[in-house]
Amino acid sequence: MRHHFFTFVALLSFSVAIVMSSKSYASVSEKSSHVLSPSVKPLVKTKKVTSQGVYDFSSLHLFTGKVIQFLLSPGGAVIGFILGGGYQVFVTPEEGYAFAGIVKPGDTVQVRGLKGGTLPVIRAFEVIGPDGRVVRDTFITMPQYSPEIIAGPDLVLHGEIWMPLYTMDGRVAGVILKNHAVIHLAPAEVVRVANMLKPGHMLYAVGAGCNGVMGTAISARELGPTLDKMTPVAVGGAPPPGPAAGSINYDVIGPPTTY
Repeated sequence: MRHHFFTFVALLSFSVAIVMSSKSYASVSEKSSHVLSPSVKPLVKTKKVTSQGVYDFSSLHLFTGKVIQFLLSPGGAVIGFILGGGYQVFVTPEEGYAFAGIVKPGDTVQVRGLKGGTLPVIRAFEVIGPDGRVVRDTFITMPQYSPEIIAGPDLVLHGEIWMPLYTMDGRVAGVILKNHAVIHLAPAEVVRVANMLKPGHMLYAVGAGCNGVMGTAISARELGPTLDKMTPVAVGGAPPPGPAAGSINYDVIGPPTTY
């Protein structure tokens, strides 16, 4: 009888030990999971996002540089800017409206985009200002029902030519002077007067445009090495001609035409 009693006590002690060991292991496992979780956080923690969009631009090349000047349309809209080193960075009109509010000449910016193969141009899809604010290409294009309207008298610009002015698709569409004035020309006219548009040459230009705190830009209608040797040029960006007077479609009112 005494033998059975000692056997029962031994088994009871062993069972208690197993239960206590299981509780201890569960406690250690629970504590271990709390210890490991902070080391996992850096792998899933994301940087604060300042802008969101449908597309991920992180795979695009990142360019960093100082903004030398804005590139303006003759009507004063920001179409891009020049980075130190002479790269012309182009943005869409929708980006340009917001871009001027986060960056000014002299600021260092980051640009995600595509660099020209042989030309000093960058098509920007994302511009990051010095304070971290971001302007992104949303790929939403607002319809333009009329050409840009430029009011005011003609401006007379002159100075030494710094570089050609490119378009987003790589065509030469004017020149940029060393005094930062931008002279727009129709691409066809660039070919015709190419001998006057070489970097280092002095150029006078007359045309309608803008002149303000953002910069100076015109759509030239006359060019020349001096004011007394000016050559007329066709104005770029003019709307296409409508139906001729008296024709069958002259008085037809239809949907607005997108230029």
